[in-house]
Amino acid sequence: MDTYPIGLPKQELDTPTLCLDADALERNIARMAAFLQDKPAALRPHTKTHKCPTIAWMQLRAGAIGVTCAKVSEAEVMAAAGISDILIANQIIGPRKIARLVNLAAYTRVITAVEDAGHAAQLSEAAAAKSVRLRTIIEVDVGMGRCGTLPGQPTLELAQQLVGMKGLQFEGLMGYEGHAVMIEDLDERRRVAEQAMAALVGTRDLLLAHGIPVKIVSAGGSGTHEITGCYPGVTELECGSYATMDAKYRSVGLDFEQALTVLAQVISARGDHAVIDAGMKALTPEFGLPVVLSPSGWALTRLSEEHGTLTRQEGGQPQRPGDRVEIAPSHGCTTINLHDAYTVTRKDVVEAAWPIAGRGCVR
Repeated sequence: MDTYPIGLPKQELDTPTLCLDADALERNIARMAAFLQDKPAALRPHTKTHKCPTIAWMQLRAGAIGVTCAKVSEAEVMAAAGISDILIANQIIGPRKIARLVNLAAYTRVITAVEDAGHAAQLSEAAAAKSVRLRTIIEVDVGMGRCGTLPGQPTLELAQQLVGMKGLQFEGLMGYEGHAVMIEDLDERRRVAEQAMAALVGTRDLLLAHGIPVKIVSAGGSGTHEITGCYPGVTELECGSYATMDAKYRSVGLDFEQALTVLAQVISARGDHAVIDAGMKALTPEFGLPVVLSPSGWALTRLSEEHGTLTRQEGGQPQRPGDRVEIAPSHGCTTINLHDAYTVTRKDVVEAAWPIAGRGCVR
Protein backbone atom coordinates (compact mmCIF):
# COMPACT_ATOMS: atom_id res chain seq x y z
CA MET A 1 0.00 0.00 0.00
CA ASP A 2 1.19 3.52 -0.73
CA THR A 3 2.10 5.24 2.52
CA TYR A 4 -0.61 7.92 2.20
CA PRO A 5 -2.69 7.55 -0.99
CA ILE A 6 -4.94 10.40 0.20
CA GLY A 7 -7.45 11.54 -2.42
CA LEU A 8 -7.06 8.44 -4.58
CA PRO A 9 -10.30 6.83 -5.78
CA LYS A 10 -10.87 3.53 -4.01
CA GLN A 11 -10.97 1.58 -7.27
CA GLU A 12 -7.43 2.73 -8.12
CA LEU A 13 -5.85 1.32 -4.95
CA ASP A 14 -3.19 -1.35 -5.22
CA THR A 15 -4.48 -4.75 -4.13
CA PRO A 16 -5.18 -6.54 -1.94
CA THR A 17 -5.90 -3.81 0.58
CA LEU A 18 -8.02 -3.64 3.73
CA CYS A 19 -10.59 -0.87 3.34
CA LEU A 20 -12.72 0.84 5.96
CA ASP A 21 -15.72 2.99 5.04
CA ALA A 22 -15.57 5.96 7.44
CA ASP A 23 -19.26 6.85 7.06
CA ALA A 24 -20.40 3.30 7.83
CA LEU A 25 -17.98 3.02 10.77
CA GLU A 26 -19.25 6.27 12.28
CA ARG A 27 -22.88 5.22 11.86
CA ASN A 28 -22.21 1.85 13.49
CA ILE A 29 -20.53 3.49 16.49
CA ALA A 30 -23.34 6.02 16.81
CA ARG A 31 -26.01 3.33 16.51
CA MET A 32 -24.59 1.23 19.35
CA ALA A 33 -24.19 4.34 21.52
CA ALA A 34 -27.79 5.35 20.84
CA PHE A 35 -29.08 1.86 21.67
CA LEU A 36 -27.38 1.88 25.06
CA GLN A 37 -28.25 5.47 25.93
CA ASP A 38 -31.32 4.51 27.96
CA LYS A 39 -30.20 1.00 28.94
CA PRO A 40 -28.76 -0.12 32.29
CA ALA A 41 -25.50 -1.32 30.72
CA ALA A 42 -22.64 0.86 29.53
CA LEU A 43 -20.29 0.00 26.65
CA ARG A 44 -16.70 -1.14 27.05
CA PRO A 45 -15.94 -2.15 23.42
CA HIS A 46 -13.51 -4.95 22.68
CA THR A 47 -10.48 -3.76 20.71
CA LYS A 48 -9.40 -7.28 19.75
CA THR A 49 -11.51 -6.76 16.62
CA HIS A 50 -10.23 -3.47 15.23
CA LYS A 51 -6.88 -3.27 17.13
CA CYS A 52 -6.77 0.45 16.32
CA PRO A 53 -6.49 3.28 18.91
CA THR A 54 -8.07 5.73 16.46
CA ILE A 55 -11.26 3.66 16.40
CA ALA A 56 -11.12 3.13 20.16
CA TRP A 57 -11.04 6.88 20.70
CA MET A 58 -14.03 7.30 18.38
CA GLN A 59 -15.92 4.82 20.56
CA LEU A 60 -14.88 6.62 23.75
CA ARG A 61 -15.98 9.98 22.38
CA ALA A 62 -19.35 8.38 21.56
CA GLY A 63 -19.81 7.43 25.22
CA ALA A 64 -17.90 4.21 25.90
CA ILE A 65 -16.61 4.02 29.49
CA GLY A 66 -13.35 2.29 28.58
CA VAL A 67 -12.10 -0.50 26.36
CA THR A 68 -11.67 -4.27 26.55
CA CYS A 69 -8.52 -6.05 25.36
CA ALA A 70 -7.60 -9.71 25.01
CA LYS A 71 -3.90 -9.54 25.88
CA VAL A 72 -1.45 -7.42 27.88
CA SER A 73 0.21 -6.34 24.63
CA GLU A 74 -3.10 -5.02 23.27
CA ALA A 75 -3.65 -3.13 26.52
CA GLU A 76 -0.17 -1.63 26.25
CA VAL A 77 -1.00 -0.35 22.76
CA MET A 78 -4.19 1.30 24.00
CA ALA A 79 -2.44 2.75 27.04
CA ALA A 80 0.29 4.21 24.82
CA ALA A 81 -2.50 6.00 22.92
CA GLY A 82 -3.71 7.62 26.16
CA ILE A 83 -6.56 5.23 27.00
CA SER A 84 -6.48 4.48 30.72
CA ASP A 85 -9.59 2.44 31.62
CA ILE A 86 -8.87 -1.02 30.23
CA LEU A 87 -10.31 -4.45 30.98
CA ILE A 88 -8.12 -7.37 29.95
CA ALA A 89 -10.76 -10.06 29.57
CA ASN A 90 -8.29 -12.86 30.06
CA GLN A 91 -6.10 -14.55 32.63
CA ILE A 92 -2.57 -13.10 32.70
CA ILE A 93 -0.28 -15.99 33.62
CA GLY A 94 3.48 -16.15 34.20
CA PRO A 95 5.98 -13.80 35.87
CA ARG A 96 6.90 -11.82 32.76
CA LYS A 97 3.34 -11.04 31.80
CA ILE A 98 2.39 -10.31 35.42
CA ALA A 99 5.30 -7.86 35.67
CA ARG A 100 4.03 -6.05 32.57
CA LEU A 101 0.52 -6.05 33.99
CA VAL A 102 1.42 -4.45 37.32
CA ASN A 103 3.60 -1.89 35.57
CA LEU A 104 0.57 -1.04 33.43
CA ALA A 105 -1.49 -0.72 36.61
CA ALA A 106 0.92 1.93 37.86
CA TYR A 107 -0.38 4.45 35.31
CA THR A 108 -3.76 3.10 34.10
CA ARG A 109 -6.95 1.77 35.64
CA VAL A 110 -6.42 -1.70 34.19
CA ILE A 111 -8.59 -4.63 35.27
CA THR A 112 -7.61 -8.27 34.82
CA ALA A 113 -9.56 -11.51 34.99
CA VAL A 114 -8.88 -14.28 37.50
CA GLU A 115 -10.35 -17.74 38.08
CA ASP A 116 -7.85 -19.36 40.44
CA ALA A 117 -6.75 -18.46 43.97
CA GLY A 118 -3.11 -19.42 43.41
CA HIS A 119 -2.91 -17.19 40.35
CA ALA A 120 -4.62 -14.39 42.28
CA ALA A 121 -2.01 -14.68 45.04
CA GLN A 122 0.76 -14.25 42.46
CA LEU A 123 -0.94 -11.14 41.11
CA SER A 124 -1.38 -9.77 44.62
CA GLU A 125 2.26 -10.31 45.53
CA ALA A 126 3.53 -8.64 42.35
CA ALA A 127 1.12 -5.73 42.74
CA ALA A 128 2.06 -5.18 46.38
CA ALA A 129 5.75 -5.19 45.46
CA LYS A 130 4.97 -2.46 42.90
CA SER A 131 2.91 -0.54 45.50
CA VAL A 132 -0.25 -0.73 43.41
CA ARG A 133 -3.64 -2.33 43.94
CA LEU A 134 -4.52 -4.32 40.87
CA ARG A 135 -8.17 -4.22 39.89
CA THR A 136 -9.47 -7.76 39.40
CA ILE A 137 -12.62 -9.35 38.10
CA ILE A 138 -13.62 -13.01 38.36
CA GLU A 139 -14.42 -14.69 35.07
CA VAL A 140 -17.44 -16.97 35.41
CA ASP A 141 -18.10 -19.76 32.92
CA VAL A 142 -21.72 -19.04 31.97
CA GLY A 143 -21.99 -21.90 29.50
CA MET A 144 -19.27 -21.39 26.89
CA GLY A 145 -17.03 -24.05 28.41
CA ARG A 146 -13.83 -22.10 28.03
CA CYS A 147 -12.33 -20.25 31.00
CA GLY A 148 -13.86 -19.22 34.30
CA THR A 149 -15.12 -20.45 37.63
CA LEU A 150 -18.40 -22.29 37.87
CA PRO A 151 -21.35 -20.04 38.80
CA GLY A 152 -22.53 -19.87 42.40
CA GLN A 153 -20.58 -21.28 45.32
CA PRO A 154 -17.19 -21.79 43.55
CA THR A 155 -17.17 -18.14 42.51
CA LEU A 156 -18.20 -17.01 45.98
CA GLU A 157 -15.35 -18.97 47.55
CA LEU A 158 -12.81 -17.39 45.22
CA ALA A 159 -14.22 -13.89 45.83
CA GLN A 160 -13.94 -14.39 49.58
CA GLN A 161 -10.24 -15.08 49.13
CA LEU A 162 -9.66 -12.19 46.72
CA VAL A 163 -11.08 -9.52 49.01
CA GLY A 164 -8.45 -10.40 51.60
CA MET A 165 -5.46 -10.07 49.25
CA LYS A 166 -3.69 -6.76 49.90
CA GLY A 167 -2.43 -6.26 46.34
CA LEU A 168 -5.84 -6.70 44.73
CA GLN A 169 -8.99 -4.63 44.45
CA PHE A 170 -11.96 -6.84 43.70
CA GLU A 171 -14.30 -5.16 41.18
CA GLY A 172 -16.83 -7.77 40.14
CA LEU A 173 -17.68 -10.50 37.64
CA MET A 174 -17.34 -11.18 33.94
CA GLY A 175 -19.10 -13.81 31.85
CA TYR A 176 -19.12 -14.12 28.07
CA GLU A 177 -22.10 -15.76 26.40
CA GLY A 178 -20.03 -16.48 23.29
CA HIS A 179 -21.89 -19.75 22.71
CA ALA A 180 -25.03 -17.69 22.00
CA VAL A 181 -23.82 -14.86 19.77
CA MET A 182 -23.90 -16.78 16.47
CA ILE A 183 -27.19 -18.66 16.94
CA GLU A 184 -29.26 -17.82 13.87
CA ASP A 185 -32.69 -18.22 15.41
CA LEU A 186 -33.27 -15.07 17.47
CA ASP A 187 -35.62 -16.73 19.97
CA GLU A 188 -33.09 -19.49 20.65
CA ARG A 189 -30.28 -16.93 20.87
CA ARG A 190 -32.30 -15.01 23.42
CA ARG A 191 -33.03 -18.15 25.45
CA VAL A 192 -29.38 -19.21 25.61
CA ALA A 193 -28.10 -15.69 26.33
CA GLU A 194 -30.64 -15.07 29.08
CA GLN A 195 -29.83 -18.44 30.65
CA ALA A 196 -26.16 -17.39 30.72
CA MET A 197 -26.95 -14.01 32.22
CA ALA A 198 -29.18 -15.60 34.86
CA ALA A 199 -26.16 -17.63 36.00
CA LEU A 200 -23.94 -14.55 36.04
CA VAL A 201 -26.34 -12.19 37.80
CA GLY A 202 -27.42 -14.95 40.17
CA THR A 203 -23.78 -15.34 41.16
CA ARG A 204 -23.56 -11.60 41.73
CA ASP A 205 -26.59 -11.83 44.01
CA LEU A 206 -24.91 -14.60 46.00
CA LEU A 207 -21.80 -12.47 46.53
CA LEU A 208 -23.90 -9.48 47.59
CA ALA A 209 -25.80 -11.67 50.05
CA HIS A 210 -22.47 -12.56 51.65
CA GLY A 211 -21.45 -8.92 51.98
CA ILE A 212 -19.08 -8.74 48.99
CA PRO A 213 -19.61 -5.61 46.87
CA VAL A 214 -19.88 -6.24 43.12
CA LYS A 215 -19.43 -3.03 41.12
CA ILE A 216 -19.03 -4.59 37.68
CA VAL A 217 -20.99 -7.30 35.90
CA SER A 218 -19.42 -7.44 32.43
CA ALA A 219 -20.72 -9.52 29.53
CA GLY A 220 -22.01 -9.28 26.00
CA GLY A 221 -20.97 -9.73 22.41
CA SER A 222 -22.16 -7.93 19.32
CA GLY A 223 -24.58 -10.74 18.48
CA THR A 224 -26.34 -10.54 21.85
CA HIS A 225 -26.08 -6.83 22.63
CA GLU A 226 -29.84 -6.29 22.35
CA ILE A 227 -30.42 -9.10 24.85
CA THR A 228 -27.58 -8.74 27.33
CA GLY A 229 -27.67 -4.93 27.22
CA CYS A 230 -31.22 -5.03 28.60
CA TYR A 231 -30.68 -7.77 31.17
CA PRO A 232 -31.13 -6.45 34.75
CA GLY A 233 -27.87 -6.54 36.65
CA VAL A 234 -25.46 -6.41 33.70
CA THR A 235 -23.43 -3.19 33.99
CA GLU A 236 -21.31 -3.21 30.83
CA LEU A 237 -20.99 -4.83 27.41
CA GLU A 238 -17.78 -5.93 25.66
CA CYS A 239 -19.04 -5.84 22.04
CA GLY A 240 -16.35 -5.56 19.37
CA SER A 241 -17.36 -6.60 15.85
CA TYR A 242 -20.33 -4.22 15.53
CA ALA A 243 -18.07 -1.29 14.58
CA THR A 244 -16.53 -2.82 11.46
CA MET A 245 -18.83 -5.84 10.96
CA ASP A 246 -18.26 -9.02 8.99
CA ALA A 247 -20.20 -11.43 6.83
CA LYS A 248 -20.74 -14.00 9.58
CA TYR A 249 -22.50 -11.54 11.87
CA ARG A 250 -24.51 -10.25 8.92
CA SER A 251 -25.61 -13.82 8.19
CA VAL A 252 -27.17 -14.19 11.66
CA GLY A 253 -29.11 -10.94 11.31
CA LEU A 254 -26.91 -8.38 13.07
CA ASP A 255 -28.03 -5.19 11.37
CA PHE A 256 -24.95 -2.99 11.43
CA GLU A 257 -23.33 -1.80 8.20
CA GLN A 258 -20.45 -3.60 6.50
CA ALA A 259 -17.73 -0.98 7.00
CA LEU A 260 -14.82 -3.42 6.51
CA THR A 261 -13.94 -4.85 3.10
CA VAL A 262 -10.94 -6.23 1.26
CA LEU A 263 -10.36 -4.88 -2.24
CA ALA A 264 -8.77 -7.37 -4.63
CA GLN A 265 -8.34 -7.62 -8.39
CA VAL A 266 -8.81 -10.31 -10.99
CA ILE A 267 -5.51 -11.76 -12.19
CA SER A 268 -6.90 -14.59 -14.32
CA ALA A 269 -10.30 -15.14 -15.93
CA ARG A 270 -11.91 -17.60 -18.28
CA GLY A 271 -15.64 -18.06 -18.63
CA ASP A 272 -17.26 -18.94 -15.32
CA HIS A 273 -13.93 -19.00 -13.49
CA ALA A 274 -11.83 -16.09 -12.18
CA VAL A 275 -8.89 -15.80 -9.80
CA ILE A 276 -8.12 -12.82 -7.56
CA ASP A 277 -4.90 -11.75 -5.84
CA ALA A 278 -6.26 -12.16 -2.28
CA GLY A 279 -5.89 -15.51 -0.55
CA MET A 280 -5.57 -16.66 3.04
CA LYS A 281 -2.78 -14.14 3.67
CA ALA A 282 -5.34 -11.38 3.15
CA LEU A 283 -8.61 -13.06 4.23
CA THR A 284 -9.44 -15.72 6.82
CA PRO A 285 -11.90 -18.59 6.21
CA GLU A 286 -12.56 -20.07 9.67
CA PHE A 287 -16.12 -18.66 9.76
CA GLY A 288 -16.77 -19.75 6.19
CA LEU A 289 -15.66 -18.24 2.91
CA PRO A 290 -15.77 -14.44 2.63
CA VAL A 291 -18.60 -12.92 0.60
CA VAL A 292 -18.19 -11.10 -2.72
CA LEU A 293 -20.03 -7.77 -2.54
CA SER A 294 -19.14 -6.60 -6.05
CA PRO A 295 -19.36 -7.47 -8.82
CA SER A 296 -22.71 -9.17 -8.30
CA GLY A 297 -23.19 -12.65 -9.65
CA TRP A 298 -19.84 -14.01 -8.46
CA ALA A 299 -19.00 -16.09 -5.39
CA LEU A 300 -15.71 -16.87 -3.70
CA THR A 301 -15.46 -20.67 -3.76
CA ARG A 302 -11.87 -21.37 -2.70
CA LEU A 303 -8.95 -19.71 -0.93
CA SER A 304 -5.31 -20.74 -1.15
CA GLU A 305 -2.31 -18.82 0.18
CA GLU A 306 -2.18 -16.02 -2.37
CA HIS A 307 -5.20 -16.71 -4.58
CA GLY A 308 -8.95 -16.65 -4.31
CA THR A 309 -11.07 -18.56 -6.81
CA LEU A 310 -14.36 -17.04 -7.95
CA THR A 311 -17.20 -18.90 -9.66
CA ARG A 312 -19.81 -17.15 -11.75
CA GLN A 313 -23.39 -17.38 -10.51
CA GLU A 314 -26.63 -16.62 -12.32
CA GLY A 315 -26.55 -13.09 -13.72
CA GLY A 316 -22.81 -12.59 -13.32
CA GLN A 317 -21.01 -10.70 -16.05
CA PRO A 318 -17.67 -11.94 -17.45
CA GLN A 319 -14.57 -10.72 -15.60
CA ARG A 320 -11.26 -9.61 -17.04
CA PRO A 321 -7.77 -9.30 -15.54
CA GLY A 322 -7.53 -6.01 -13.68
CA ASP A 323 -11.21 -5.86 -12.70
CA ARG A 324 -11.71 -4.97 -9.04
CA VAL A 325 -13.53 -7.25 -6.60
CA GLU A 326 -14.76 -6.06 -3.19
CA ILE A 327 -15.16 -8.68 -0.49
CA ALA A 328 -16.73 -8.75 2.98
CA PRO A 329 -14.52 -10.79 5.35
CA SER A 330 -16.37 -13.65 7.00
CA HIS A 331 -14.47 -12.95 10.25
CA GLY A 332 -13.29 -9.41 10.78
CA CYS A 333 -11.15 -10.02 13.88
CA THR A 334 -8.71 -12.43 12.29
CA THR A 335 -8.72 -10.78 8.86
CA ILE A 336 -7.81 -7.39 10.34
CA ASN A 337 -4.87 -8.97 12.16
CA LEU A 338 -3.34 -9.87 8.76
CA HIS A 339 -2.95 -6.23 7.73
CA ASP A 340 -0.76 -3.31 8.78
CA ALA A 341 -3.28 -0.51 8.27
CA TYR A 342 -6.78 0.42 7.22
CA THR A 343 -7.18 2.39 4.04
CA VAL A 344 -9.98 4.67 5.19
CA THR A 345 -12.38 5.88 2.53
CA ARG A 346 -15.31 8.24 2.44
CA LYS A 347 -17.60 8.14 -0.57
CA ASP A 348 -15.06 5.84 -2.23
CA VAL A 349 -12.17 8.31 -1.96
CA VAL A 350 -9.20 7.64 0.31
CA GLU A 351 -9.29 9.88 3.36
CA ALA A 352 -6.65 8.40 5.70
CA ALA A 353 -4.44 5.44 6.57
CA TRP A 354 -4.90 4.23 10.15
CA PRO A 355 -2.25 1.91 11.56
CA ILE A 356 -3.52 -1.34 13.05
CA ALA A 357 -1.26 -0.79 16.03
CA GLY A 358 -2.40 -3.91 17.87
CA ARG A 359 -1.63 -6.23 14.99
CA GLY A 360 0.22 -9.32 16.19
CA CYS A 361 -0.28 -8.46 19.87
CA VAL A 362 -0.80 -12.02 21.07
CA ARG A 363 1.27 -11.95 24.28
